[in-house]
Amino acid sequence: MKTAVIILGHGSRSTDADTAIRAIVQGVMKAGKFAVVEHAFLQYVPPSLQDVLARCVDQNVDRIVIVPFFLQAGAHVTRDIPELVERARKQYPSVDIIVTGYVGAHPLMARIVEDLVDSSSPEYGSEITSPPLPLPCKRRD
Repeated sequence: MKTAVIILGHGSRSTDADTAIRAIVQGVMKAGKFAVVEHAFLQYVPPSLQDVLARCVDQNVDRIVIVPFFLQAGAHVTRDIPELVERARKQYPSVDIIVTGYVGAHPLMARIVEDLVDSSSPEYGSEITSPPLPLPCKRRD
């Protein structure tokens, strides 16, 4: 089964605001598990979800998994994304389009917060105000 992953962000008018999402896309691509890995935005900047869905379908994928890159279940997560996905399912009935839970609800978020706090400790230097990508992460097995 040929799977595409779309990491769906909010979008921002700020220059380089998409740096984090692009880095995550690169990391997922590097893992090599999925045929296609792209990012899309709901507003302000391209590419739109509709455009990326069309690109994925043009690459003959069987399944598209959309990962909402949001921290909270606001209107975009609870209303806008489901509406867009429902339209896409009607437009592309032969493709299985799935939406995962939003990133902020994932159980590993607590560990990410711990890493950020640990990274701000004196052994790492001063307070982090604009972190470089990727952030330092400690494995906890």
